[in-house]
Amino acid sequence: MKRSFFIALIVFVCCIQVSAGSESGKASIEINLPSRTLSLYKDGILFKEYPVCVGKRSTPTPQGEYRVIYKTENPYWINEGDVIPPGPQNPLGVRWIGITKSIGIHGNNRPESIGTYASSGCIRMYNRDVVELYNMVAVSTPVSIIYDRIKVFEDKYSGEKAVIIYPDSYKVDDLDEWQLQEKLEEMDIPEGSIKTTQEILKRTTGKPVAVSQGIGIFLNGSPVTCDSIEEQEGIYVNYMAAEDMFGLTAEIAGSFDIGIKELDGVIYVNLSQVVKQFGGSISYDKAVRNAYINMKIIKINGVFAGLNLGDYDKADLLDISAVKQLGYEYSEDSVDVRLFDKGIMKLDRNKVQCVDVDNIIEVLGGYKSMNSCYGAVDIRLPTFLRSGQEYYRTDFLDGRLVLNAGAAYDICEEAGWVQEAFLAQMEEPDENIDLETFLGNYDYNSNIFRTVIDIKSKESQPVEE
Repeated sequence: MKRSFFIALIVFVCCIQVSAGSESGKASIEINLPSRTLSLYKDGILFKEYPVCVGKRSTPTPQGEYRVIYKTENPYWINEGDVIPPGPQNPLGVRWIGITKSIGIHGNNRPESIGTYASSGCIRMYNRDVVELYNMVAVSTPVSIIYDRIKVFEDKYSGEKAVIIYPDSYKVDDLDEWQLQEKLEEMDIPEGSIKTTQEILKRTTGKPVAVSQGIGIFLNGSPVTCDSIEEQEGIYVNYMAAEDMFGLTAEIAGSFDIGIKELDGVIYVNLSQVVKQFGGSISYDKAVRNAYINMKIIKINGVFAGLNLGDYDKADLLDISAVKQLGYEYSEDSVDVRLFDKGIMKLDRNKVQCVDVDNIIEVLGGYKSMNSCYGAVDIRLPTFLRSGQEYYRTDFLDGRLVLNAGAAYDICEEAGWVQEAFLAQMEEPDENIDLETFLGNYDYNSNIFRTVIDIKSKESQPVEE
């Protein structure tokens, strides 16, 4: 278990480095109006997808091939003589990426509109997303706006293909039966799914529908997996999908008493119980065998920490109870909480005390990443070793977790022994010691967020006299 924990921690940090270094490459943008998504490609490979708001039916977003013609930070909004300066009331939000003289990709002052048809033709994004996109695209970046109601979904958990059908909100999809048959066959879709897709396309639906052998699972409007089954106790989903969606670890599942099943060697967890226990909502359309989940969550180092009590686009707020579980040196008074004696102001949301996660990051270091399609925020916080009452921060260097040699010496000395190897390394004060090697001399365990590793000397370890 200890070994698997350490490997998981290394993989987790390595993934951060890969992500951070993957922003190079030639960019292009594709906006699909029925799915209300913007896809950013690097060198032709999908890099990231964002939910957007596009034009309503009376003022549709125009289809076609465009290019970014200019970019502006903190734009002014001007309409028939009215001028709104940059700020929270500005409908253009914090960035403008123009693709014509009047149509652009921009932020918003109505985050609840994201994922709908509500604009006058522009493409709205969450402010946090448009800032990220703005920094990754240049003038002349190609922008393709399409109207494609049918997409192939390759389920990474089951390896099977499914069809995602999006609503025909502009009422312009005029594929006849033979054209549809030919298109689906080109997608290499199973014959049974082709027939079901044709039947569903004849109906009027306001939600996306996944056609597959299993049950389609959507989180905040985005498809996640179809590797799920229906049982009397509820809907069960592949445990890997539950971990990716919610940061559901085995330890958390056990603490919430969430049911599991095994089928053909695959473990499934009770999705209905997960949503109920965590505080979200789920609806199940039995006619099309699709489940729709609504909940915005915060993870810490990839592990579920709680619901996002903020409004997502302006502030991410986390229940104080989760902050206490970080394992860091903690205290609290009527005004704030303190981590390592650094104060973070307490806020009140719907009678729940919480803190702004940006303040946690400011105090501890780290950063946050967002998956707006899933409505998830992941806070990346540092890992500390704790020996007795003392905390020692670890670092990530050259693909490995390391401990400063001085800190390693202090820990060994506190335990009453000093290894010659560590003493030799102290000849170079800036030398770092591989954390896995160091932990081999101790008994240790970690909390669920991998933020604190408690260590103590092994009983068999010799002690210097």
